[in-house]
Amino acid sequence: MRLSPTVMYATRRVLPAVCLVAALTTAACATSTTADVEPPTSVPTSAAVIVPAGQSARSAPGTGLTFGENAVLPADAFAETGSLAMYTVTGITPAEGVPENTTRGGAPYYVYVTVTSLATRAGAAPGVMGLSASADGRTPALTMSPDPGLAKCPVTTPPPQMRRGESYATCLVAVADPGQRLRQVIYWADTTGDPALDYKSSPVVWSPAGAPPPSAGSPTPAPG
Repeated sequence: MRLSPTVMYATRRVLPAVCLVAALTTAACATSTTADVEPPTSVPTSAAVIVPAGQSARSAPGTGLTFGENAVLPADAFAETGSLAMYTVTGITPAEGVPENTTRGGAPYYVYVTVTSLATRAGAAPGVMGLSASADGRTPALTMSPDPGLAKCPVTTPPPQMRRGESYATCLVAVADPGQRLRQVIYWADTTGDPALDYKSSPVVWSPAGAPPPSAGSPTPAPG
């Protein structure tokens, strides 16, 4: 059910085709009927983000945040020396109406993210690759673009270019393995061998307010 980093990165180019197939076959597919379904909760679907003056420092691996707080991360998970962007995960909630051919017996969730450009000049919109829901604050769950037609998780097309301070809100669909609950969202991309940028070993973690930080997501000590 979970994707390895290599497979997850490969899906970057496959997801649009997957979504198109899902759109063509949704009418023939039953929605998820997993017995262990949680009722949806009310979470913010977007955030009003104000970019502070000056240069923004990249969030360190192992950073713990609550939903609604910002992390500064690579605008492109594949460009370790590229521009940065601000990511605000506003919440995660159990989903309804997700096609069974997407959930494959797992429990679906919606993840809501607001993406804000920090580029000094107009450029391509930052992506969301590297963000995943998680049951333990460390292990990524299967997370993908939504199927067309989900009223509470519409397909979002980012603007072709964005300037510093401009934002867009988007939604992702995550699928929990049977018996799991997805309560957190992580950034876990690893595009370099530099331990200071190893988010795979020590993800940035968003959790509900008041939740203790996951010990598994704490930074890995540097070799001495």
